[in-house]
Amino acid sequence: MRRSVITFAAAVGLVMPLAAFAHHGGAAFDSGKTAVLKGTVVEWIYSNPHCLLKIDVTGEDGKVVQWIAEGQAPNVIFPGGYRKDTFKAGDQVTVTVEPVKNNQPMGRILQTVLANGKVLGRASSAGSDEAIQRR
Repeated sequence: MRRSVITFAAAVGLVMPLAAFAHHGGAAFDSGKTAVLKGTVVEWIYSNPHCLLKIDVTGEDGKVVQWIAEGQAPNVIFPGGYRKDTFKAGDQVTVTVEPVKNNQPMGRILQTVLANGKVLGRASSAGSDEAIQRR
């Protein structure tokens, strides 16, 4: 029994640092660049480790592209005004994101404006207020 406990503890000790190392940083995002997305909410996923807002955005060419806007965990974005029921499918929103570098329709949320004009704060701990002001 003692050997099993020691083996388990050793395995956890080896795996935990790998799991912590595997969590991504901000390298995928194009810092300083912003994209303003005006579109229709498809889905709002309010859960750990990241909240996700799926939005259908109609481009200038008339094609609809589904964007995924990422926020931090609920406890991090709560002070910015984000709640489990903030978005419903069909809601019209304007979201400013810091897009990913590989030109996929993804980015992290810097600011959200709801259809009623209410402005929600940052949904991540990264990015800068200057980037929002430059848009």
